[in-house]
Amino acid sequence: MTTLAVDKPRDYELGDHNDLPVITGDILYEGAAVGLNNSGYARPLQAGDVFGGFALRQCDNAAGTDGAKNVRVVARGTIILNITGLTIDDVGKPVYASDDDTFTMTAGSNTQIGAVRRYIANGKAAVEFWTARAPSTVTNSDIANDTISLEKLDSGIKPSHIVVFAGEVTWSGGGATLNHTVTGALDTDIVVATIGSPPTQAAYIKKATISTANTLALELSAANTGNDAVIAYTVLRAAS
Repeated sequence: MTTLAVDKPRDYELGDHNDLPVITGDILYEGAAVGLNNSGYARPLQAGDVFGGFALRQCDNAAGTDGAKNVRVVARGTIILNITGLTIDDVGKPVYASDDDTFTMTAGSNTQIGAVRRYIANGKAAVEFWTARAPSTVTNSDIANDTISLEKLDSGIKPSHIVVFAGEVTWSGGGATLNHTVTGALDTDIVVATIGSPPTQAAYIKKATISTANTLALELSAANTGNDAVIAYTVLRAAS
């Protein structure tokens, strides 16, 4: 790696405009949400495309080859849009596009273009939009302020279940079954249990369930008369 030893003037771009090469055989109309296909060419946005901005003026490449013309886009800013599913309490929530002129609050397979900045009327809002940018660092305050929450996770990384309780139980009663109170556990929860310290009497875990609300029911294959088994458990609940 060689560092600079002399001045090196560079070309800088100012403002929030960008120029994107357009796919062959298509027209981008002024105001269209622009998407980038898998080859990196601009087209009228389709669900799942990378968002490229909004077309500042019409670009007709119907008779041209890939990249023969560039469309000038506004890459970030605030725009007034009609949005399906918008309610007055959606300020700050993501806005998605399913095509170049259809905007919705539903994620699905759609493309996120920004977030609601201001509610204007039923189905209409000012949307702060942006194109691809480097990921920002998530701080402790972001998490503490509920910026990140389970319901806001993308479907691709949202867990099917979450851990709600975990702990250990030392066997008592000398039998093969034992009930242990786990306050808040539901009979629809799933239990995963392991033997932390094995019983003197050879035995394995035969069953571990939330038999009724608040009750963890454990069963060994043989009675632990020595009362020395330690069972570790984790209670999982379906993510909502």
